[in-house]
Amino acid sequence: MDHFEQELARMLRDSHQDTPYESRHRRRLRAGVRARQRARTAWMAVGSVLTITGLGVVLMVLSGTLAQGGPAGPQPRPVTSAESVSELPTARPASSAHGAPAPARP
Repeated sequence: MDHFEQELARMLRDSHQDTPYESRHRRRLRAGVRARQRARTAWMAVGSVLTITGLGVVLMVLSGTLAQGGPAGPQPRPVTSAESVSELPTARPASSAHGAPAPARP
């Protein structure tokens, strides 16, 4: 209950007033207090649902990011195998060339 509702309840209970509220006024005031309480409860429920939905979306996005390998950062370089490295041509020995010039290396 907020301050307004507390003061209203106190005024309704207070019997020392010169002109007490009539029963129709009391019913109307109590109906107003109940309407305010229902509205406040509805707002709190909507806020809670929106908060839970927002947290669920954030968790889904974060779990998707982590499942894909985490945040983008420096990636390790691929390891090369011996098969993927091209072989350099070997020079023939001068004795087998029989007067031909040896091929130049790049």
